[in-house]
Amino acid sequence: MQVIKPGQYRHLVTKYQKVAPVDLTKGLDRKTKQDQPANARLQEIEEGLEPYSGVFSERHLAHLIKRISFGVNPDELNAFRNRGIAAVLEHYFSNKFDYPEPINNYNIDSEKTDPEVREGESFVLAKFNNEFEGDRIISIKAWMIGRILNSQSSIQEKMILFWWSYLPIKMWDVFISKNCYRYFKMLEKHSLGNFKELIKDLTIDPAMLIFLSGAFNNKDTPDENFARELQELFCVGKGKDARYTEDDVRAVARVLTGWTIDWESIHNTGAPQSIFNPEMHHTGEKRFSAFYGNRIIQGREGMDGAQELDELLDMIFTNSETAKHISRKIYAFFVSTEISENAERNVITPLAQIIRQNNYDIVPALKVLFSSAHFYHAHIMGVMIKNPLDFTLGYWKNFEMKKAANFQEERDLYSGILWQTANIGMEIGDPPNVAGWPPYYQTPMYDKIWINSDTIAKRIFLSDSMIFWGYRLTNSQFITANILEFVKKLSKPEDPNVLIHETSVTVMGIELNESLVNLVKNILLSGQDQDYYWTGAWLTYMANPADLESKNIVLNRLNPAFQRLLQLAETQLM
Repeated sequence: MQVIKPGQYRHLVTKYQKVAPVDLTKGLDRKTKQDQPANARLQEIEEGLEPYSGVFSERHLAHLIKRISFGVNPDELNAFRNRGIAAVLEHYFSNKFDYPEPINNYNIDSEKTDPEVREGESFVLAKFNNEFEGDRIISIKAWMIGRILNSQSSIQEKMILFWWSYLPIKMWDVFISKNCYRYFKMLEKHSLGNFKELIKDLTIDPAMLIFLSGAFNNKDTPDENFARELQELFCVGKGKDARYTEDDVRAVARVLTGWTIDWESIHNTGAPQSIFNPEMHHTGEKRFSAFYGNRIIQGREGMDGAQELDELLDMIFTNSETAKHISRKIYAFFVSTEISENAERNVITPLAQIIRQNNYDIVPALKVLFSSAHFYHAHIMGVMIKNPLDFTLGYWKNFEMKKAANFQEERDLYSGILWQTANIGMEIGDPPNVAGWPPYYQTPMYDKIWINSDTIAKRIFLSDSMIFWGYRLTNSQFITANILEFVKKLSKPEDPNVLIHETSVTVMGIELNESLVNLVKNILLSGQDQDYYWTGAWLTYMANPADLESKNIVLNRLNPAFQRLLQLAETQLM
């Protein structure tokens, strides 16, 4: 991928734009929307999980789709415009898709040849080969990008990203490609399933056993790494009522002794496997604190020792803090990274009750949340800063940009997007640590961490690139956004007011104020003050699309207008 140095950005923007350079950071602080700070505004929201009863406008629809998917395009808005919240959710929750396994596309133009996997064949069951594991992991990451870009109107891929941000491994730390693939498939299996079952499978997953040292946890030297994170990060959290103790951490570690990896499955062809080794298991009793009701898990011998895991998880999931913790994680990812006292009282607590009532099945709670008055409050809509995947892949979806046509192209295109998103702070499959990506847990910055003087320039350069000179795929191939096709799908593109309104709702999920509308409109009208200057140009082009002169007249207005739209601070929000 092309790396832009700080001094290059302004030069390139000035070279291609017909409008003056803008202040890229102006407006990103959401305090400028209203006088009081964001958290004070959130404290004002009294609405909770009662169903939203207002008008479900196209802006509300765009808000919903952006939060549960990656961007939105005019076709989706047209398809769901008059269907209501319940119908939209039913479609997005039920619409799943199959995507081919990742394949060997890393031998292309390479001096090395993987001896285990021929070009074009799947490597997900191949034996470990240290020389090629890095190439295989990059292919998996590019494949994950491809899945998102090829998914259609589904929440599945967003849920997988949610779980990975909440229950992560670092693929580069694990460095066994088939373990990483199995971990992905485990999250996919449970993406809309039962949280208890997910945690059990995660606990003994080969990738997690490596990542948090569980594979080396034994009765002689119990390893507390996973035992701590199971409570602190995954299940109980660090809320004011989360009062597990260090003795609880040690007791959990002893319960989990014996779970390890079948290393032969790593070094042979076939799926990686975890096993229970009773020789490594601590057979004594495990005593827990008052936080867990002074529970005692009696030690078991032989293969019966594996049953202690079920008893441990029953104990953890009986504690009410577990449901509150998963509720806060859902809220921070899908609603707002700032959780006010009102949100804790009116949303988190009742959402946790729904989760417990459904024995930790997640879908009922998600549907209630996405149908709630709180979710559609004015202080919730359009105030979350897009993470790098939402930002980049959202554009791909907005403008229906090029997708890989074959497996040779897949690695170049999707790995290019992979490194682009990594360059602005989010490498898929590799959050910086076991807690995930900082904007979803770090206080007090929250999602503002996504934006700094470096990443904002790179974000704006990316949008400029897609409009003018193209997103770099190879040294000779660049991908541009097809702005003409996007505009053609709007309801009345010859009307500059409708064009700007529908574009802002689709791309940004907001309605621009009059001054911003006039700013963009002035570009479409070439500085004139009558709408027909744009209307005539558009209708002339549509009457004869093959006419190069009329097409260029339209593009010479559309491209800088869209450039200015995508440079607005509001474009960074959803």
